Amino acid sequence: MDLPVAVGVDGSDPSLAAADWAAREALSLGRALRVLHALPPTSDPSGRSAGRRTGADPLHEVCRVLAVRYPRLETRADEVHDLAPAALLAAAEDAELLVVGARGAGGFPGLRVGSTALHLAARAGCPTVVLPVDPPGPDPREWIVLGLDARRPAEAALEFAFAAADRHGLPLRVVHAPAGGGADSEDELLARLLAPWRAARPGVEAVAEGTGEGAGPALVEASAKARLLVLGRRRPLLVGALGPIGHAVLHHSLCPVAVVPES
Repeated sequence: MDLPVAVGVDGSDPSLAAADWAAREALSLGRALRVLHALPPTSDPSGRSAGRRTGADPLHEVCRVLAVRYPRLETRADEVHDLAPAALLAAAEDAELLVVGARGAGGFPGLRVGSTALHLAARAGCPTVVLPVDPPGPDPREWIVLGLDARRPAEAALEFAFAAADRHGLPLRVVHAPAGGGADSEDELLARLLAPWRAARPGVEAVAEGTGEGAGPALVEASAKARLLVLGRRRPLLVGALGPIGHAVLHHSLCPVAVVPES
């Protein structure tokens, strides 16, 4: 069964941007789009959720806009009576991809990544794409970027990044920070690591790039010209731990960030 791309919306501008990005990705994957709006589980005596705002319904307004923009896209709208993190985590169990804005209607001015986005990136069972608060600038989006530890490679992230580069017809830029064994030995290790992936997807130009600075700053810099930045997420010792690189990238990336869990 082909799983859908899922996206969470709450009527905020970042969630609308996430829905649009998710719609285009669903079309490129040949999948349906599931649009979810989470409401608090309590209801008033009339049966209406106490959390529903007056005015336009954000769920159906988003679906109306998407139907006009992407008439070929199969879209399913779901209103879920649960807290947003729980509703979206559950949706991720039956999704090919989960997409969210970095922050929604809550939070305070200047907040770059909200608690829901961080919660999902750290825990979701499927790849989770977090869109930045600020829309990408006018610079060309020339790459898919993958952050990789050559000594502890994240296989699921490698597969996801090569597939995305292949699907979008873009080169893959693999950024890694040598970890004490010398740049030459790290480069040789990375070349051997990438060889079978290059052979499996010969249409993808994969360029490996070591960095003398920390991985976080290098990835943030690379995000300025990336369509998508991909990170792996290993099974953490502490549930929900993203690690310092993941946090730095999610807070400062200039492009959407995909966090891909290892099985």
